[in-house]
Amino acid sequence: MTSRVVVLAVVAALMVTGVGGDAVDARQPHAGDALQRKVLDDLAEFTTWLEENDAQGYIGEVGIPSDGDGRWLRLARAWLADAERARLWVDVWATGEWWGTDYDYSPWVAPEDDRPVSVARPSGELFSADARRTDLRRGVNVSGGEFGAAGSTEDVTDFSNDNPGTYGRDWHYDGQATFDYLAEQGLDTVRLPFRWERVQPRPGGELDAGEVARLTAAVGRAHQAGLGVVLDVHNFGAYHLAEDGRGVRRPIGSPQVSRADFADLWRRLSTAFADVPGVLAYDLMNEPARMPAADGLPPARLWEAASQDAVDAIRATGDDTLIMVAGYAYSHVGGWAQQHPRAWIDDPLGAVRYTAHHYWRLDYGRSYDTEVADAAATGS
Repeated sequence: MTSRVVVLAVVAALMVTGVGGDAVDARQPHAGDALQRKVLDDLAEFTTWLEENDAQGYIGEVGIPSDGDGRWLRLARAWLADAERARLWVDVWATGEWWGTDYDYSPWVAPEDDRPVSVARPSGELFSADARRTDLRRGVNVSGGEFGAAGSTEDVTDFSNDNPGTYGRDWHYDGQATFDYLAEQGLDTVRLPFRWERVQPRPGGELDAGEVARLTAAVGRAHQAGLGVVLDVHNFGAYHLAEDGRGVRRPIGSPQVSRADFADLWRRLSTAFADVPGVLAYDLMNEPARMPAADGLPPARLWEAASQDAVDAIRATGDDTLIMVAGYAYSHVGGWAQQHPRAWIDDPLGAVRYTAHHYWRLDYGRSYDTEVADAAATGS
């Protein structure tokens, strides 16, 4: 690296310029309102943990509200400055052709349903500016593959491995024009969510050839646009297993869905995708939570053991792909060190990034002022 490039890299690491706002100097202590202090303190818990454990990090989802209140953008500029300083890869949540035009967390939207994503909101403009400036990976979750399925807290649903829905009606992977547009925005990464039940209709069984083909084609479209893909099993630590005509949530570590089943999934996915151009990383599990105490381990330790099993299964195939390992309890940055006192993955290749998510509102749709008041009430 030349001395000029080194200087530019140092300057970039210390300064983030947002859309319609002044540069934020990451060397200065943060002041701001109670919400900004809380958000940045939560992020600091994760980044401090990474530094203490000599580990690398990935924000698989950050939610920047697009409700028109410019204070969210001011917070985003400060947040991106801290993410830069900690050398975090960041994927913002979320875009996709099926989100419609009014989903609050979409930085880019489609002008109509089933049309390519092609319109930038202010949060998208800000994130694009950061992506073009930094040498770190910046991307977006491209939703659709996880649609029409069970949510994070639903225990019994119509959705199951026997009733996964119909492709094109219940779930969807975006087309070439959307990926081309996102690459034009300066992004270099997309996180691609999909469901375990659809890609492997029986725990421990063969992968579904049709869903593998759809995923492979979506990766190919992203790759053609110049984007690296993070494959994301979007299942919240569980599998909805068909029982008596309904889908029953069976977490990893339960008698019905074992740690061995989870490792088997990743052994098979690794075999299917290791040589597919455009696959940047495997995200083992989106937001693991509500897992049991099993195998003599409390839930967070059980997740650590299950994720290690999956890493071992991937490496046993000879696959050297980067692996993203989520934190327990929905991967939230705040409370990370309490869930995980120390880094836990033993990877012979050292090709691992720990994955956290960060949403700044306690619930969808809450105003900035409400969040400030709540943050102040808790002493932030």
